[in-house]
Amino acid sequence: MGLDDSEIADLARQAVCRRDPTLDIRIDPLGQNDPYRLGTEAWTVTAGGRTSYVSASMTWREALDKLITDLAR
Repeated sequence: MGLDDSEIADLARQAVCRRDPTLDIRIDPLGQNDPYRLGTEAWTVTAGGRTSYVSASMTWREALDKLITDLAR
């Protein structure tokens, strides 16, 4: 079972809080509105001028580590 929207939001907040808890976070789903799209759901997460790409195929730990690397440093 892969990650879902709410888990991505929770992980993004955890990562961004390491940098600045007051930053706004924007999460954009990629291609989920395309009925012909095949493959795993994915999101672009943006905060404080930095962006990260995560997919539902990642584990919770992989996604958090990537978000921390991309957004919190």
